[in-house]
Amino acid sequence: MIETTSAEGIRASLNRKALASARHRAALGRLLGLAEGEVLAIQHLARAGRMTPSQLGSALRLSSGGATALVQRLERGGHVARDPHPHDGRSVLLRLTPQIEARAGEALAPLVAEIDALTARLSDDERALVADFLARVAEAGERHADELARSAGDAAPAGAGGSPVPGLWA
Repeated sequence: MIETTSAEGIRASLNRKALASARHRAALGRLLGLAEGEVLAIQHLARAGRMTPSQLGSALRLSSGGATALVQRLERGGHVARDPHPHDGRSVLLRLTPQIEARAGEALAPLVAEIDALTARLSDDERALVADFLARVAEAGERHADELARSAGDAAPAGAGGSPVPGLWA
């Protein structure tokens, strides 16, 4: 039996969370009538707030044509909207529509509420420790995902900015 506080036990718990997130993404896709890749795009937009189509495509490791097709499907479905880019007249910024935010947020609300309740049970010091640890794990995961993608011949994702929708990426 693995000791839950050992490095191996913590990695196992993080892996369980990652697998649960993949199951949530698949179930949310079925619920919303979207492919898992489209749900992943919505999650990236929820986290970033706004992204250019090329930033979204880069984050998803899609070709320019693949990103265009994805954005068009999401736009036709009423899930994303395009706004003029404030600094680049040749580009647009994508954002989630209020409708998809509401539908996805409603589906994920029980998980978000449970995570919030678990967090509320921690002391201030425990919350600081957990937040720091999870931020470091996320940074390591992103860095290693980028390294694996580069070794597979993919370009690194571009940064994004906007107002995130935290309830959609729990």
